[in-house]
Amino acid sequence: WEYIFEGDVLKAETLPPALEGVWATYYLIHSMSDHDDFNDRDVTAAKNFATAAHDKNVVRINYLAGLGDADADLSEHLRSRQLTGQALSECGVPVTEFRASILVGSGSVSFEMIRSLTERLPIMISPKWVYTKTQPIAIRDALSYLIGALSIPDSAGKIIEIGGKDIQTYHSMMMTYADARDL
Repeated sequence: WEYIFEGDVLKAETLPPALEGVWATYYLIHSMSDHDDFNDRDVTAAKNFATAAHDKNVVRINYLAGLGDADADLSEHLRSRQLTGQALSECGVPVTEFRASILVGSGSVSFEMIRSLTERLPIMISPKWVYTKTQPIAIRDALSYLIGALSIPDSAGKIIEIGGKDIQTYHSMMMTYADARDL
């Protein structure tokens, strides 16, 4: 069965119809904006969603978050991803939180950014973030984790880090991409 529901996680009243009869969900929502209140909006959205899921007897929420040590000096966006996971967990539905770094593959925002910068700017003054270390993971591998969690009951209520095996900087990924494309 396929159903499409239009809802807005910032408008709690729009969510219950989408969760009717659903036993497991994937929460793949987060802000990428620079608005001052994006963090509050992310947490509000997560609470609205988790409350509606609880009220509709959903038994599992799978959430794709950002990889990063909670005790480290995380960026505002990474910190927001972790606060979102906490907000999802507070409403009583078990959450499996997968913490991933950059998803590599067509359609991934981070990958498309690397592709765009590399293809359009043969020379650039690099901002500080290009030297940030990351553990990229293939989209297909991340999807395998997300799908597989449904058949592993012990993953409920866990935080699972799914970074790839290689630690790279955005710079090294851009250079690898440039080499692969003969740029």
